[in-house]
Amino acid sequence: MEYVQKHPTCNATTGELISSANSGRGLGTTIIVNKEGVRFVEELERRDVISDTTAKQTGVVSYSFFDQKAADETEFFEKFGEEIESLIDTGEAVRADTIEEACKFFEIDYNAFSETLERYNGFAKAGKDADFNRRGGLREYSTEVGPFYFIKAAPAVHHTMGGVEINENAEVLDITNKVIPNLFAAGEVTGGIHGSNRLGGNAITDIVVFGKIAGKNVSK
Repeated sequence: MEYVQKHPTCNATTGELISSANSGRGLGTTIIVNKEGVRFVEELERRDVISDTTAKQTGVVSYSFFDQKAADETEFFEKFGEEIESLIDTGEAVRADTIEEACKFFEIDYNAFSETLERYNGFAKAGKDADFNRRGGLREYSTEVGPFYFIKAAPAVHHTMGGVEINENAEVLDITNKVIPNLFAAGEVTGGIHGSNRLGGNAITDIVVFGKIAGKNVSK
């Protein structure tokens, strides 16, 4: 039960996945900083790495920054506009006319962030991230033309590798590995299928395969 998979971009209040903060990294729309205004991880790192490094930051949170130009170029609001507006309404994201205003909303160190942004823009011009070797999506951000955005996020449990043990028939086993009659299980409620860490996408195969097996055996 100690093996859990965390997702780094979840709502710090509710624990729900924030799709825009997650996808923004991959689309090259956002960069991630901490409350000190400093990047602390490569934005395209594995979820567990970003989650673990975020856990060491002030408040156990991260802030995804982007400007309007980046959003427009990646059609970000066409995909996630409704979610972002909802996050702004609940205070989990901010839209401001200046970077200083945006930083003030979340009490992010403005001077430090300005230096971070200037340094990152230099990497974008050079085509290489000298700090974290970001593998793609390097872009220059405006420092003058807004609006500017931050999305606040925190790690939360995304998948659990532990659960009840089953056999190849999707029958639940007791602590002596004997079948418990008429009890079947499939999907994330089960344990031991994925080992200590699930590979992305495999949970779908897991629930489809064992769900079908369980359904067939239940009907018998």
